[in-house]
Amino acid sequence: MFETLIITFREGLEAFLIVAIMAAYLIKTGRRQLMTPLFAGIGAALLISGTTGWHVAELAEDPIWEGWLALIAGMLVASFTMFIMVNAKNIRGNLHDLIDVQAQKTGIFASVGVFIFTTLMITREGMETALMLGAISAQTDAVNMWIGAMMGLISVTAIGFLWVTQSNRVNLKLFMQVTGLFLILFAVDLFIYGIHELSEMYAIPFVGQSVNEFLHINTEMFGHGSLYSLVITYGLIVVPAGWLFLSYLREKVKFQKTAI
Repeated sequence: MFETLIITFREGLEAFLIVAIMAAYLIKTGRRQLMTPLFAGIGAALLISGTTGWHVAELAEDPIWEGWLALIAGMLVASFTMFIMVNAKNIRGNLHDLIDVQAQKTGIFASVGVFIFTTLMITREGMETALMLGAISAQTDAVNMWIGAMMGLISVTAIGFLWVTQSNRVNLKLFMQVTGLFLILFAVDLFIYGIHELSEMYAIPFVGQSVNEFLHINTEMFGHGSLYSLVITYGLIVVPAGWLFLSYLREKVKFQKTAI
């Protein structure tokens, strides 16, 4: 449930920020008429993401697909999370430039451009969410997943409200760092799980049966209920929480120095 909550929260908030930045830019530049295709693109992206998530969950019932989904999700999550953490300060400017290319078109072309751009941007977040949730669906109770997802969406709504009403109190940089650490650790866990599942079925290509057996035996220690599994599970909580605490202490020390 905790993993589902963080995944839904992080990806949902990223999608919200994309929409908020795009909408604010269109309004600021006097292009309110393009808000309709923007919201239409959001609706289309939600439909595509929901359909994709359904099919991914079905694929995850097959052990081989389950393993490949875990590997793909792990690599995508780690690479994109690191990209966001490195380039976070440039995201707003990049989005403005990209949406401006579409908005400068005339007539129906501008509306179609904004619609397609919005659909692609939000669908990317939805696809990542679908892959991550699909990869863990076979090892997580469905009720707990739904509870975690609903809690994540409620949290996004709360942050969205704060963003609109009290944006100066939302430390998005710190949020991205903390949840980014969680997702990178989660991606490592997914990658190991994917290797374990594929090697069990001798489905890792080009390495032969003996290597598959070796990988399966040596990833068994990370299985559900093992000591290493518990370390990873608690690490998903302790490491981000520790980073949050250290950031708090650093800001407190900085404030005390400026107050002297």
